[in-house]
Amino acid sequence: KEAAPKKEAAPKKEAAPKKEAKDKKGKDQKDEPKEAAAPSAEDLEKMKKDKLKKVIKEGGKRGVEIEGAADMGGLQFFCTSVDLPEGDLDLLVESMKAMNAKSDPTEEERKGGSGHIGKMIFSAGAERLAVVAYVPEAKQAELSCEEWLGAVLGSQGGETVSKAKDVCSGFVKADADKNVFPLKIREPMILEANNFLRKRGLFPEDDSDDDEMVFGDDDFPSM
Repeated sequence: KEAAPKKEAAPKKEAAPKKEAKDKKGKDQKDEPKEAAAPSAEDLEKMKKDKLKKVIKEGGKRGVEIEGAADMGGLQFFCTSVDLPEGDLDLLVESMKAMNAKSDPTEEERKGGSGHIGKMIFSAGAERLAVVAYVPEAKQAELSCEEWLGAVLGSQGGETVSKAKDVCSGFVKADADKNVFPLKIREPMILEANNFLRKRGLFPEDDSDDDEMVFGDDDFPSM
């Protein structure tokens, strides 16, 4: 019988679902911004720094490998791709800088060291293929960085973003309607870059197999 008052209280409990609904609504409203909310400025800054650090590490490591492969093959120029910039031109420029940085002999792990080798590097993202070309000062009389990049970008309807005697950059936008996909056009563009050099006698002729001199990520198993 003592339980009866509790039963009488039941009508009050009926209000509870409404309250729960409110709570639920309230929670939903709170949750929505969480799901849609962009990371805070501090989080973004940290993510940016972490990403840049990884890009520089990848570039530095690739620079050592390029130096080794180019010296071994007697190459003055080298075309390859990197993953981590993911189509971000600014990050790809940083990757190039890391490749060209002078190696510090005191460091346990060598980084960079390929500043004397001209190169064109590619990075595929979802929306575009970023391309950065570099021509060292000693090679600028033989090859125009702007002309080289322009020819390669032009083969896929890309556009140049920055021009200088040593470093030029640009990109090709993905276009599903025209069947232009960053990963799909990357290898043909690397071939285009190498062929441009061949015509100027700056890259070895390779009659047996044009693809042989294309260095992609698979050629660097340590990456």
